[in-house]
Amino acid sequence: MRLQYTPAQLRMLIQRAETQFELTITQSLAADPGGRHIARASHAAVHETVVSLIKVFRDQIPGAASVATQLARMYAKGADANAGVPTLDCLRRIAELTREAREHYLPVTAPADPAAEPEPERR
Repeated sequence: MRLQYTPAQLRMLIQRAETQFELTITQSLAADPGGRHIARASHAAVHETVVSLIKVFRDQIPGAASVATQLARMYAKGADANAGVPTLDCLRRIAELTREAREHYLPVTAPADPAAEPEPERR
């Protein structure tokens, strides 16, 4: 059985992934300021996040399958063959693509202003 999420739930999930990427980049730079790779301790979390994003964009957001493909390609090509983990540049590009896709496919709609609505007629 496949779960169907609301646009607000999808937006929240994607924003959490963006936060995860930012946190990973910060922690990796704190551990090794001159490093090019994400910290080994964060590799599993980043992998799970990227895979989840790919599934969300492919299965839950109509018309966003191309974003899922781009994410998968960026993640596959962004891994350093010697280190076996994605580079920080790759993670930054993935985070940027994720943010742009979220803004494009799941725009934030302003809540309706209750003061602007006409009052119902009273009889």
